[in-house]
Amino acid sequence: MSDFTLEGGCQCGAIRYRLTAPPLMAYACHCTECRRTTASAFGVSCAVLQDTMEITRGTLKRIDWEVESGAHRYGEFCGECGSRIRNGDVPSRGVFSLRAGTLDDQQWAEPVAHTWLSSKVGWFSVPDDALAFDAQPTDYTPIIETYQKRRGLA
Repeated sequence: MSDFTLEGGCQCGAIRYRLTAPPLMAYACHCTECRRTTASAFGVSCAVLQDTMEITRGTLKRIDWEVESGAHRYGEFCGECGSRIRNGDVPSRGVFSLRAGTLDDQQWAEPVAHTWLSSKVGWFSVPDDALAFDAQPTDYTPIIETYQKRRGLA
């Protein structure tokens, strides 16, 4: 996959990025934080290895916060239009949670799993073929394997 390229960017075009490897997985998160960040019923993210993502235009702004567990998280966004691009952990786990809606090619954004269903909005129904988790998964292997298989990467 050395020839792989996937690009994306923010709403106004001030931020552009390039991925040199496919996402590890795509999932929808129904937690309160993701709903607020996306101003929607859930957030769709793609897990990407940090060393496969390059910002090719612009400079990201950053916001830091602490989650209920005490873990330190950060989000990076366009300072011009406010579009959230990615989230990460401190210390780094080597993976970004890329906001899937920022991808130019949305075929890569189809979620195979739904997390934090214990806090989802009542009017949303999870697709029958999706993996479902009431909270944060402790093992992402089934999500990665399902995504890789559906994308023809496995």
